[in-house]
Amino acid sequence: LESFKKLLDGKQTLYIHVNSVVGIKESILFAKQNNIEKVALVGASESWRITDFIVEHDIPIILGRVHSLPTYTDDDINQAYKTPKILHDAGIIFCLDYQGDMERMGSRNLPFLAGTTVAYGLSTEQALQLITQNAAKILGIDNRTGTLEVGKDANLFVSSGDALDILTNNVELIFLTGKLVST
Repeated sequence: LESFKKLLDGKQTLYIHVNSVVGIKESILFAKQNNIEKVALVGASESWRITDFIVEHDIPIILGRVHSLPTYTDDDINQAYKTPKILHDAGIIFCLDYQGDMERMGSRNLPFLAGTTVAYGLSTEQALQLITQNAAKILGIDNRTGTLEVGKDANLFVSSGDALDILTNNVELIFLTGKLVST
């Protein structure tokens, strides 16, 4: 009960795992009807179909894997790859997620998912924001991480190749909270 009170007070975010158009609409309307201020959709594979509705209600998205098959057999085979550009162009704040099978091990591939968004229309900077600034903002920790600014945790890495390319990425240095981590 205490956790639900924090949702109503706007101190916590309600993360709703949903993919279908109907589910997305019902979830957003449920949150609004119950005066839950902070809501984020998780998964949201069909969000590209109702961007105006999502923008109208100012709901951020933690987008499920972009390396996925389409929801319906008659959807474009590349729809999951195209969705980030559609959401970005609509003005929706979103980040990328690696939920599903082997997510802990696979989360290291998040930069490569971001790289796929570059191949489908986003700039490299926009793709990086999906796994840094936007993720921190949606999680409510952007006051201390997500961008390189004075006073924030210095979490960064240096790669001699393209950080978003699985073939050329070669991490040379890693800093977590300003401390060098051996690679």
